[in-house]
Amino acid sequence: MITASVGVALWHGGYRAGGQLLLAAAAIACVAVVRPRPRPAALRDPLLAGLAAAAAANLASLAWNGTGTAPALAAVAVAVIACWGSAAGPRLGQHVVIATAGVGLACATAGLAGLVLHSRPLAERIDGIWRAGGTFEYPPALGLLAVCAIAAVLALRAEGTLDRAPAVVACAVLTAGVVATFDRAAAIGLVVVAVLFAVRIPSVRPVVGWTAAVAAVAAVVAIGVAGPSTRALERHLRHGPLSSRQDAWRAAWNGARDRPVLGYGPGTTLPVKPVVATAAPPAEAHDAVLQEALDAGVVAAVGTAVALIAMLLRGGAATASRDPVRLACGVAAVGIALSGLYDFTWSFAPLVLLGALAALGSREQGA
Repeated sequence: MITASVGVALWHGGYRAGGQLLLAAAAIACVAVVRPRPRPAALRDPLLAGLAAAAAANLASLAWNGTGTAPALAAVAVAVIACWGSAAGPRLGQHVVIATAGVGLACATAGLAGLVLHSRPLAERIDGIWRAGGTFEYPPALGLLAVCAIAAVLALRAEGTLDRAPAVVACAVLTAGVVATFDRAAAIGLVVVAVLFAVRIPSVRPVVGWTAAVAAVAAVVAIGVAGPSTRALERHLRHGPLSSRQDAWRAAWNGARDRPVLGYGPGTTLPVKPVVATAAPPAEAHDAVLQEALDAGVVAAVGTAVALIAMLLRGGAATASRDPVRLACGVAAVGIALSGLYDFTWSFAPLVLLGALAALGSREQGA
């Protein structure tokens, strides 16, 4: 069920309506067939309580505004599947790691094929540079999943589930996928994962070494395939990662202040009011809390903030572990939570689900 749920990433990254509705169908299947049942006490967990509050607020906003059916159902689906995951027992972390590795490889392969063929929507030409997006159709989302999947593959290798050769090949494909996105945050995440596993789990150092070599080669090849001009590449590498989002944050804050109770409806895009004499901001708020405030009001924003903080704290504690599964889960939880603060990756329901399940799995693995 976890694999099927996270696997919605293969349907336009779970961002378009079809993928979001498919995720809702997976949640219904959880209710129907998965054992054991979660207990009401599960909502005492800040992570689950935050997700549940945000989901309820999205339903209320949908009922009031009458727009955004699929995003509202996706929010509910994430909360439902996460609650069922909390009752899945001590092997939840192992299931999350296996699912992440498999889905990550599929998405990275699609992204690499799109880049080589210059084929939309698997790749996209952004500011003069072809960048791999895979089924997510958004390079940073693919890069984030690929980094999580690299941690998962290293964990499976450390546990003996994967032999060295398959682990090296898997890490090579995923690393090439990260590089092909030209996403700086993903590149930093790749380095952090390599260092963490090399320090915490010495047995995977040979695979980490091969991964570093592949990254260097893939960088050269990706630049050749993407074919950017020197000016386009320099502009991409030098644009401010935070300053470029300030217009979106300001527009989202101003819009949320005007409708603090129920927002504008799930899936709202910017600008929410006409822009006069200035450039329009990006369509997304690039911050999970602000986006939820726009979509469904203050309750959704607070619930999302609580879930983000819980995910960060739980994942951060797991990154100090020497247990490979717990370490991989911690990487996924922290990476997805942090990305939600400066990008719109939180809008991809499968990534939110992965972060929640990884945080829950890291806790159970370490118990």
